Amino acid sequence: MPEYIRWDAKGVEAIQPGEQEKIKEVSAQFNRFQMMNFNEHHHCLRGTHLKTQGCVMGKFTVKENLPPHLAQGMFAKPGEYHVIMRYSSLTPKLVPDNISAPRGIGMKIFGVEGEKIWGEDKKTQDWTFNNYPVLELRDPKTTYEIADCLEKNWNDIPKFAEEQAKRIDADVATMGSKLPRQHLVAIPEYSQSAYRFGDYVAKFGVFPLGEEQKKLEKYSIPEDAPINILSQHAREFHMKNKVTYSFCAQLLQNLDEQPVEDIGVIWDEKKYPFEQVATLEFEPQDSWLPEFRVWWDDRITVNSWHGLKTHQPLGSTNRMRRVVYAESRKLRLRVNGFKDYVEPESLKEVPAPLVAPQLSLPYQPAVQSMEIRV
Repeated sequence: MPEYIRWDAKGVEAIQPGEQEKIKEVSAQFNRFQMMNFNEHHHCLRGTHLKTQGCVMGKFTVKENLPPHLAQGMFAKPGEYHVIMRYSSLTPKLVPDNISAPRGIGMKIFGVEGEKIWGEDKKTQDWTFNNYPVLELRDPKTTYEIADCLEKNWNDIPKFAEEQAKRIDADVATMGSKLPRQHLVAIPEYSQSAYRFGDYVAKFGVFPLGEEQKKLEKYSIPEDAPINILSQHAREFHMKNKVTYSFCAQLLQNLDEQPVEDIGVIWDEKKYPFEQVATLEFEPQDSWLPEFRVWWDDRITVNSWHGLKTHQPLGSTNRMRRVVYAESRKLRLRVNGFKDYVEPESLKEVPAPLVAPQLSLPYQPAVQSMEIRV
């Protein structure tokens, strides 16, 4: 039987000397990225995950009869929750959709009971993911070095890529620029960093389940595709298909092979497999509604520190995110003229037109609208 390491065991986390000071420096770097983007686009964007590619609402279902090691935190009991999810591109500088680059998803789940990290009264749980299992921003020191290089080469991305290729950890530092050019609905997504998983520690993965999604897994977007191909394909696909994903946990069993403090090291999926704990389902809908998209861009925040204590983010990169994401949010709101962010409590507060349920019309080629239960 596998032995799973407790989240508070010795060696899971280890704060390094000078870490807080370096995190503050990184936060200032990402704020400067935001203002550099503002000077180009006259709108303040996020410091990362800044390009919205679509927003959808759906259902998050925790599986029944999970074994004890998986029945942890919000997954301790089977249940069904409403969820909103945003597709995004990650690069701190806006780039066209037809190049290889990191893509991500962020989700906010409603109605989750339990003690929160920040003590809010809204029953929400946030999760964020990227489309590769490791991250070059593996700790605050490395993040500062890479961000410094990007800042110096802001208007010369090829030069930035050339500098990253010279790094001692070039295999990880250049991974984001070598990712397959996949459509969003077919991309596997990873938490990259580790989280408390009730009594234990886990990384998470979100993987396509739908047959039509899987048909796209090996398709490569052409280099001459439209610059907005990702958002518009996702819109067309979501309007024509039900989109489903598995939500999986990969538990910590060996700190030597599965470090928490260095997220540049892959946790071997064959030796430490992902196990499904929930399912995401999105009925056919328009993923490019202006009200929904702009509201997500400007008014709300998704941050994995916004959730249950039983899912506390772990490791130095997550400790860095806690500060960087908060400061990024504050600057974005202030520059765009808002006093504070909005934390929605349910789908009722999502500013997207909710159309009436439709009957099945087997002899008419119509897209059925999504039914919302309130």
